[in-house]
Amino acid sequence: MMKTTIELSIHPAELSLEGCRGSIKVDMNLDIHEDFIFAVDIYSSQPQTHPDNHCGWWQFKLENGEHSIRLNIDLTQIKKHSLQVLEGEEEISPINHWVNPEYELVPLMECKLVFWNAKDEILTLKRVLLKCKNTEILDRFYRKHHELDAYSPELPFLDLLHHYKLKILKKYFKKYFKGHVLDIGCGLSLFTAYRKKDWPFQIFAGDIVFGRMKERRADRPDINWVVFDASKLPFKRNSFMSLFAGEILEHLPDPESALQEWNRVQKKNGILIVTTPNRRRRINVLNQQDWPISPDHLREFSFEELNDSLLPQNGYDVVRKRGLYLELWTKRRWWTEDHLQREGNKPNNAWLMRLLFRLGYSFPKKAFGLITVARKT
Repeated sequence: MMKTTIELSIHPAELSLEGCRGSIKVDMNLDIHEDFIFAVDIYSSQPQTHPDNHCGWWQFKLENGEHSIRLNIDLTQIKKHSLQVLEGEEEISPINHWVNPEYELVPLMECKLVFWNAKDEILTLKRVLLKCKNTEILDRFYRKHHELDAYSPELPFLDLLHHYKLKILKKYFKKYFKGHVLDIGCGLSLFTAYRKKDWPFQIFAGDIVFGRMKERRADRPDINWVVFDASKLPFKRNSFMSLFAGEILEHLPDPESALQEWNRVQKKNGILIVTTPNRRRRINVLNQQDWPISPDHLREFSFEELNDSLLPQNGYDVVRKRGLYLELWTKRRWWTEDHLQREGNKPNNAWLMRLLFRLGYSFPKKAFGLITVARKT
């Protein structure tokens, strides 16, 4: 039986759409000994449900041999010509396509390049992450998806991770925080998960969604709730001794500028505590891809990038650093996944999840999530 060979070189591996437009270059070397179709399929990064989160698909007929093609993507309007495929100056027309004109753009989308055979079997599949940093799209996404029950997932993994993280952070807050504390991009604010008497300091919590801050003020009047953009703080220089940035860095279009702004409002020797996903967590290393955990994560950082580059280059010395959770129970499909976050995300596996949460401390560079304590220089 003759062996099928499909060699693909894709550039870039992830694409930031400027004005909802961008281009991907694909070099191919095809030696396929059966009928096949090349398809381009665009979904929201998560969840990938049809049709609501499905932008569209386009199918093309290619011949064996070498090809150098360019995929021009234009999502200003969702229509047939939202995807144009060029080889040299010649356009390759799709033999079939489907688009969803009602599709709403989200911050992260997935462009799949797929080769199918006549039996609808996947011969090979490659993914390109599409990032859309348009402010209106980001605002719409947060307003739609960040509801007040965001910290109460039905499945146990995220709930257990949240409470394990709360336990660690409580120790850090008591040890390092004092004076006025600013909770940046707070959402519901982790501080509301604790009793008021736990804190010997005054808390200011802020997020960009006005309605949410108004509701939180009614629920917890002991906290000062403020509406602000995490990258443009409405405070004077040296206003706070302590800052908490919980799962916010990865959402920002320009985290370097945001850190400089946080540094501006913080007093000298003040403490910043950051939690964020690890770009080089074990699953990403196994898949040889830097795939984000959530569809609104515009830029995730590795353990080294966060602690050795991002924080030191923006005015902070790292005091303490650790990892949370190690993805050890893996399942292999055409990609590798963490079983405990998918089919194994069940109450009877809670004991193993708790064990792996602690194991992340021993292997922080490959851990799922990161916690860093840093001091303003």
